[in-house]
Amino acid sequence: MLPRTPLYRYLGLFFALVFVWYYGPSLTGSPLSDLRGGTPTSPFNGGSDQLSWVKEVLKKHNVGPEISYAARTLKYIPDAKERLSMTEVDQDLFPENFTDIKVDEKTSLPLGTKLNVHVPEVLRPSAADASSLIFGVSTTFKRFTSEDTSPVAEWTRWLTDGKGNSNGAGLILALFNTTDVEIGHAADRLAIAGINATVVASNPSLDMAGRYVDLVQMLYNHPTAKQRKYFSLIDDDTFFPFMNELLRTLSKYNPAKPYYIGTFTERVDWILSNTVPMAYGGGGIFLTAPVASELVKAPCLQKNAEGAYLVGGDQGDRVLYNCIHQHTDFVMTYLPLLSQEDEFGDPAGFYESGRKHLSLHHYKSWHHTHIAALHTVADACGEDCVMQRFQFKDNFILSNGYSVAQYPRGIDFDVDHMESTFDYPQGKEGVIHSYAFGEMRKKLTRTGRKRAWEIVEARTEKEGRVQQVYVKRAADERWVGEGEERPALDSVVVLTWIP
Repeated sequence: MLPRTPLYRYLGLFFALVFVWYYGPSLTGSPLSDLRGGTPTSPFNGGSDQLSWVKEVLKKHNVGPEISYAARTLKYIPDAKERLSMTEVDQDLFPENFTDIKVDEKTSLPLGTKLNVHVPEVLRPSAADASSLIFGVSTTFKRFTSEDTSPVAEWTRWLTDGKGNSNGAGLILALFNTTDVEIGHAADRLAIAGINATVVASNPSLDMAGRYVDLVQMLYNHPTAKQRKYFSLIDDDTFFPFMNELLRTLSKYNPAKPYYIGTFTERVDWILSNTVPMAYGGGGIFLTAPVASELVKAPCLQKNAEGAYLVGGDQGDRVLYNCIHQHTDFVMTYLPLLSQEDEFGDPAGFYESGRKHLSLHHYKSWHHTHIAALHTVADACGEDCVMQRFQFKDNFILSNGYSVAQYPRGIDFDVDHMESTFDYPQGKEGVIHSYAFGEMRKKLTRTGRKRAWEIVEARTEKEGRVQQVYVKRAADERWVGEGEERPALDSVVVLTWIP
């Protein structure tokens, strides 16, 4: 035992302070190396709630219980001056590699060591004041309620603040061939979600195209119309991932002037086939009041004796264009940031491109993407972080919210060229999307040069903190090259985003 002299007491106190200074932050969950901007060397574990959630997700998606597992905790630093097409990170994403585990036997799951990543200013969905917008959509009660097609989860992402309250935007939901009971059910469900909606029955005498165009008069005559600046026609599977940016973009168009705003299909062959420069409805069409007022007065829905529209057309967006073209002098304002997303098959090239699309479409039909899960990370690092790409030293690229892709033979291609993963009509592979996406690089599926974990679920744990689960299935032949054996286990990546 040391003598109790002032000198020894001061020396003991000095070394105790050094110990606390150096190790104290790690004892409270914030390693010193993290405070210095580096990366800690030891992982930390999630609690029982996190384990239960991951187990539930894997069971829901028929993954495991024996899996290959990796995790990382990403601390977002909002100091990037802009959202780059690719953000390079000079560290490995998975320095500890993957581990085979049996989830059912675990009492906790490692969340991985912390790694700083740099993102632009954090603007979460809760920051958007969308009171200048009102949207109209025509669909059926069956599509509204079916597990495969219901849009409520997706609408909640961009029509609310993410906390159960409306973001100010209005919605008119027109249901075809419906009942008062169904209308009440739909209204209650949207109200519970925090969506400011008016649910009505669509005109039963109109066909699908007519019901779409009829939304214009519903929007223009809505009790809140005078408070709105932009009236939007959408499909029930239209999604706006960047509401703050959408509002900034629309604010460039004076609502007192006549604007018919939209985008073309990416399919150049369809543009030529349709022979007109019309706005395609799935990407979202935005009208100002001067345009809407003229359309309400125009005979857009008059038919001849054979039952055909006098203005021509059998699709809603085409009838709308024809009516505008024939009865007004307004022309379409082309906004290429909107996306009709007319692609079939594997959409990975689109979602892994690093591009900032103001609208998404067809994600439950022509191709399949877990859009609500993709967008959830906006609750942490902000909307600009959604689909933002990060390239790591160990040849992983994170397309945030969509996939974690590994390139085991290196990244020896131009990442600014979109990967051509879609299905194409024979003979049109290199042509039909070239005006929208430029020349695309060859797809890497079935080559052994790429492996991808795609998002299945995400959750907001609390303000600013989000967890994502990405899965690569052992049976997915896209990630097996010629002569390679399939992996024995499904593989899971868990990413945790923290401020």
